[in-house]
Amino acid sequence: MNTLKRILAATDFSRLGNDAVRRATLLAAREGAELLVVHTFPRLSALEAAFGLDDKLPTRLRAAAEANIDALVEAARTAGVGRVRAEIVEGSAHRAVADAAETFRPDLVVIGAHGKGAVQQFFLGGTAARILAQATCPVLVARQPTEGDYRRALAAVDLGPRSEAVLRAALVVAAPARVTVLHAYQAPFEAKLRYKGFPEEDILRYAEVESRAARRNMDALLADPELAGLDIERRIVHGDPNPALPDAARDMDADLIAVGKHGGSRIGEAVMGSVSRFLAYYAPCDVLVV
Repeated sequence: MNTLKRILAATDFSRLGNDAVRRATLLAAREGAELLVVHTFPRLSALEAAFGLDDKLPTRLRAAAEANIDALVEAARTAGVGRVRAEIVEGSAHRAVADAAETFRPDLVVIGAHGKGAVQQFFLGGTAARILAQATCPVLVARQPTEGDYRRALAAVDLGPRSEAVLRAALVVAAPARVTVLHAYQAPFEAKLRYKGFPEEDILRYAEVESRAARRNMDALLADPELAGLDIERRIVHGDPNPALPDAARDMDADLIAVGKHGGSRIGEAVMGSVSRFLAYYAPCDVLVV
């Protein structure tokens, strides 16, 4: 099973932003990974010229940022992270994370789900969406306070080519939690067939064909000898993934959902893209997008 060697955490010093750093710290300490903490603040030169702001404001902001980030770095060292450093960048948050990731080559990026104050949707709305779209490695979106290791994780799979990567990432990030592999299926164009008035028994018959295929593909996914002996549960449910996955997470009291960024086909890519976006915005727990 692959391990995490480099982890990048981005924070705006909001509660969830710092929780993202704490989650990254916990993972880095457990895995022996190198940790990079990144913070950005907006460019103020244009505002200074337009509104006559105090020309010492950027210096004061940087000093405050350095004090905050130094505290996070020191906490990481105290928690057992042997290699940790920080970067403070003026400008766009998503661009700063992308630039840092290009140089640092992390195995995992960790971000908070919400910003603070006037930029309440800073990460989840604009920045997180861009990071999720641009990232070349898994992204962990912290939606809850970090209170220790994950207890129960849900790996949401479409049983396409990326399903193995989703499951493996969930097993690494969620360790030592129990992982449930869940697939939500529907008959092809099921909602449209029902809207058009097709007989319900015909729709259910099509759905049963999908159910049998899902069971076969789930068996194949879990047949890997490396997975033998691991605490993995399987679930296959009939329904729309968007409500089915958060509902399953609530039912099992999961504190992490792992999901693929895209599916394995053009249709799958559209569906899984919408599912991963939906979960990043509305899941009741942390979300790992692979």
